Amino acid sequence: MKEKFKQLTTINKIHLLVIVLGILFSGASIFHSNLWFDESYSVGMAAHNWKEIWNIGGHDVHPVLYYWLLSFVGLISGESIIAYRVFSLICVSLTGFLGFTHIRKDFGNKVGILFSFFIFFIPATALFTGEIRMYSLALLLVTLCAIYGYRLYKGDTSWKNWIFFELTSLASLYTHYYGLMAVGLINVIMLFAFIKKHRSESIKRIILFGVLQFAIYVPWLIYFTSQLKQISTGFWIQFTFPDTIYEIACFQFRGSLTINYWLIGIVLCLYLYVIVKMVLLKIKKTEILPAVVSLGLYILVIIAAAVVKEVLHTSILLDRYFYVVTGLYVFGLSYILAKERKYTVIACMCIITLALSIISNITVIRNNYASNNGEQIKYIKENIQDEDSIVYTDAMSGSVIGIYFPKNQQYFFNEEDWGVEEAYKAFGDNYHTEVTDDFIKNLSGRIWIIDGSNNYCYNTYFNNDEYNIISQKEYTTTYHDLKYLITLVEKK
Repeated sequence: MKEKFKQLTTINKIHLLVIVLGILFSGASIFHSNLWFDESYSVGMAAHNWKEIWNIGGHDVHPVLYYWLLSFVGLISGESIIAYRVFSLICVSLTGFLGFTHIRKDFGNKVGILFSFFIFFIPATALFTGEIRMYSLALLLVTLCAIYGYRLYKGDTSWKNWIFFELTSLASLYTHYYGLMAVGLINVIMLFAFIKKHRSESIKRIILFGVLQFAIYVPWLIYFTSQLKQISTGFWIQFTFPDTIYEIACFQFRGSLTINYWLIGIVLCLYLYVIVKMVLLKIKKTEILPAVVSLGLYILVIIAAAVVKEVLHTSILLDRYFYVVTGLYVFGLSYILAKERKYTVIACMCIITLALSIISNITVIRNNYASNNGEQIKYIKENIQDEDSIVYTDAMSGSVIGIYFPKNQQYFFNEEDWGVEEAYKAFGDNYHTEVTDDFIKNLSGRIWIIDGSNNYCYNTYFNNDEYNIISQKEYTTTYHDLKYLITLVEKK
């Protein structure tokens, strides 16, 4: 190993140093056990076997591959929340390492090292590396699919490349629907390119593999169609003009930062530079097709999501979903920047990115490790009894609490009847989704009421002569800025 390292060139050693520092930097904030609702859902799903995940996941709004892999991580780690976060870090790290193993070999040292740098040091990575969600896995899979698709396009049609391309393509379909859009577009573009170049053998293979992928995906299509109906009532994802536009445009460079005029200005200057540089390179007849296709794919995914918005009368233009296709974005930026002959421009871009990421990551670290984050869990753990029940009307706060107490009977009173009964089975056998208040009459003994921003559940259903109040506590966590109003009552 030492001999191989000594044989590396100076720039390759610097490249590996960037990767190591990037892993340490992006992973600095992940060693905590706090959760927000989406993460608590992932943790709940990971506790099930693969068949149960398939059945429950069919009623969620995402495919199931990530949950399957997370359940394996839980099996070998004892369902460790930190281990789940490390899994996300591994996915991001592998994506950054592609700059050294794949991008460098295909496009040169400069593109490779810039790719690794931006993957690790854009502010979005500092924010999403530790998320117990599928975005990091989808980032890795979509990026790999694009890399092997490009190699096939360039003529390296070995079976190894075809197999890796198809496997990462199929895995992307089963990980996130932005992954579905991205790899679907990649396959279509490749098909047209093969037709244009009259590459009959490649045309046959991509059609054959496409049919095979579709056949393997058919079992999920039944769930997919029902999920589209679920998404069409997705009140939690709203399109607001111009805020949503700013969020999408600034996503990679925002992280935990507030979107303001100076951040928008920095991002607009970056986009203007890329556009002007691409035009100049085109005039000089410099090869920019890889960047054009990569950035074009990124933009096409945005357009596809906008079309879905119009068709389903809802918005899936949620900024965090764009982390799935960030590899395409970063590659396009890295490719164009690598063509810059003025190293001061490259250094300026990297320094600004690093500065924004440091500011963002400092905030993320402070928020994730704040001392007040676990106080509400500690309080309940010290006082809860095996026979106690937990009740809430706010699933966003209640389920986060409930995931720590799977042995207690829990009741989510879904007054608005969202149709989530099957999906919320992810939280375990003791989790009950109720659509009427009849269950309250059957409760006895001690009851923990978990409210969010107000005491709605307690005041509406338990603040009466039938119950004695034992204690009432209020907690605010710095992590995701969540509020918990916890009331313990006992039925008379």
